[in-house]
Amino acid sequence: MSTREGSILNEICLREADRRELSEVASVVAGWSLDGPSLEALRARAGQSESLLSIGLEVQRNLRENGFVLVKNVPCSEDAELAALLGLVAIPSALGNGDTLFFDISPSSPDSADVSGTSAEFPLHTDSTFLSVPHDVLGLACVRNSVSGGESVIVRAADVADRVRAIGGADAVAALGEQVYPFYLRDPLFGHGIQMAPILVADGDKWCVRYRGDILAKLTERFELGEIHLHALSVLHQVATKPESCAVQVRMDTDDLLLVDNRRALHARTALGPGERRLRRMKGYSLTNFSWRII
Repeated sequence: MSTREGSILNEICLREADRRELSEVASVVAGWSLDGPSLEALRARAGQSESLLSIGLEVQRNLRENGFVLVKNVPCSEDAELAALLGLVAIPSALGNGDTLFFDISPSSPDSADVSGTSAEFPLHTDSTFLSVPHDVLGLACVRNSVSGGESVIVRAADVADRVRAIGGADAVAALGEQVYPFYLRDPLFGHGIQMAPILVADGDKWCVRYRGDILAKLTERFELGEIHLHALSVLHQVATKPESCAVQVRMDTDDLLLVDNRRALHARTALGPGERRLRRMKGYSLTNFSWRII
């Protein structure tokens, strides 16, 4: 493993020896379907490797301190290797990911109801807002990228809070922390319907965010929010539309794995240019963080 840290994006690059180690780990579940027992076997075997364990700890540190990290030279086409690597930093989850560990994201139709299945820009958002507890970790594994466009854009929740405060004042930040904002609920444990949740919450020196501008725009028409909450939401929309200098833009190459703390950062995608593009989306719950559960 080699690590390159900068003011914009931290990168971790797997060595060829790391890839061979991942392949050996994957061999313990050869011929198995990737389910609970096999995922646990992968995690246990990967945890026996000092080099892979070190990579997992470095990824966790970056997610904890920065909210995102780019891991390069990852075998993104290999299911077991990807699952083993994700298992070092999160508990992989098919729930809320199309009921599969690896959800293919590739442009299929310009009229698709799922924006991720088109070539269009996908504005800043949180994944899995329809769950009572959104996933902690989002992974985007690049198998093939388009010729141009399709950059990932990431903004930390802490920077969102600073921008909201600068534009709307402390009252706007406080209003976004109240449990009054409507989101769809599609959760096997908590049922279906509408749930009320805060959007931006402080926990010590950390910030947590739950945001889907398109969903909030639809649902706030059905629910009467107070003037202060509508104003705060308007300020947040402004920040999400024009994040300016606080946004980090990432151009992914083949075998790049972008990992994002889904609770501490918003992510977006610029419009895709020509060429076939294929990403594999993965989601998971943190191995260590059990706070911020209301949002």
